[in-house]
Amino acid sequence: MVSTGSAVVVVATGEVDLTTAPRLHEAIEHARAQYTGDLVIDLSRIEFLDSTGLNVLLTAAGSASAPLRLVPSYAVRRPLEATGLTTVFELYDSLDDAMAAGQA
Repeated sequence: MVSTGSAVVVVATGEVDLTTAPRLHEAIEHARAQYTGDLVIDLSRIEFLDSTGLNVLLTAAGSASAPLRLVPSYAVRRPLEATGLTTVFELYDSLDDAMAAGQA
């Protein structure tokens, strides 16, 4: 987790599944409790995301006061597109793009 003044960035790597999704949820909740800025979740290094991971992201979006900005890998973007959830999140191709969007 990294705070950049206007946003806090949660970075996830590897796989987000039934076993690891609780750690992502905890990281997101910790970020929200510690920082007041916008939340950016960098998922660009995620190799696999299952429905449990999608649920963590939906829960985060549902409790957000501002749109949740995601930097998805192909493995994340694919299930978001297949389920129609691309309209729920703001998706960016890079962390720099996601950060710049918060400063606009």
